[in-house]
Amino acid sequence: MLIRTMYYLPQVLAREWKTTASIQRHSLAEARSLLRDVLRTNVFYKKKLEHITIEEIQSCEDLSVIPFTTKDELRRGFPDVISKGYTPEGCIHESTSGSTGDVLNIYHDPAAYSFYDAVSLREYMGLNLWPWYRMSYIRFEQQPARIFEYLGILRKRYIPVAVPAEEQLRLVQNHNPDVASGYPSSLYEIARLYRENPGSLRLKMVLSNSELLTESTREYLESTFNCPVYDDYSSFELHNIGAECALKSMHIHIDNNIVEIIKDGEQAAPGEVGEIVVTNIRNRAMPFIRYRTGDYGALDEEPCPCGRGLPVFKSIEGRKDEYLVLPSGGHVSPRVFDPLDLIFHLYVSKFQIIQKKKDEFLIKVVREANYHDDVTKTLVREAKRCFPEPIEVEVMPVEDISRTGRGKLRAVLCEVNS
Repeated sequence: MLIRTMYYLPQVLAREWKTTASIQRHSLAEARSLLRDVLRTNVFYKKKLEHITIEEIQSCEDLSVIPFTTKDELRRGFPDVISKGYTPEGCIHESTSGSTGDVLNIYHDPAAYSFYDAVSLREYMGLNLWPWYRMSYIRFEQQPARIFEYLGILRKRYIPVAVPAEEQLRLVQNHNPDVASGYPSSLYEIARLYRENPGSLRLKMVLSNSELLTESTREYLESTFNCPVYDDYSSFELHNIGAECALKSMHIHIDNNIVEIIKDGEQAAPGEVGEIVVTNIRNRAMPFIRYRTGDYGALDEEPCPCGRGLPVFKSIEGRKDEYLVLPSGGHVSPRVFDPLDLIFHLYVSKFQIIQKKKDEFLIKVVREANYHDDVTKTLVREAKRCFPEPIEVEVMPVEDISRTGRGKLRAVLCEVNS
């Protein structure tokens, strides 16, 4: 795998500086090659794509002739989702579960995993994250070391997210890393503690992943640790989807994943928010073709000033089950409540906003020592101001807020059936 990663790396590094059109042509060729293999070797997709011909796919946009694929379909389709010539034992296994808790077992082609490693190295090198940097990685479970880590490159120290924030901070300080990486909610918790008792950390950057990063949380982390904060977008199914460059534009790795934004079943216009649908063009063992991620976002039609030809996300808005229902029946992004972060960061260590009914919201807060009654009144007033239609808001102090089984903190939840 290491030899393959080193083989891919020069190509991956050179490609990001080509024109967008050139990268798209490369991705189209890879997608067509994948589809040819899939139609020969994958029982699940052979049935699903029986009315599709490769000749119909003359551009990345033409992928729209292919039906969407869902997590439930892939779960029910096992073992037919595994292409002939591959076995679960010969693949790299991962798993994921959504809000339902139903597990999807994922099998990656080892060659695809080598490519993911090369793309990860491209991300790091684009941020001047040097091979000898030490990284503290706050996560729900320890990952197997990536191939490049065996060479001493970007070796990570695992910090379990399940332990109290005080212990996480102690472990990070003992490690004294150059880089801290983790969920924004976890990074925020340890940043609050670090502000109360500043230590000797000299972080060069912070990497955020797996949860929505708001601009106010980014600013809080940057001012606390005196370093830049960068975000990425990935998943167990698809791996590297997008990552920020040094200018903080979220570039899409279209040489790994072709991204579409779908609104009302059609391709959304640039800047228009819709569901993120992804075709991974590397994993031939268990392909993900026009896979509905359940995430929402928008594409930016403007190129990034950094000069990379990789296209850019304009925004990532959150998951479908986080979208809020308006009393009038429409939907709105959970990011409408982002301005409340300015209040939370002053008086609250954890929070969770739950839509109980179309016009009723509950805000759970774990209070800091300086919390007072006027904060509750301010939260109610500002939450009503954030939401585009009239609502009632209740604030409930709690001792703690549970994380998911993967250690994530769901900041916004919708319990309303739209």
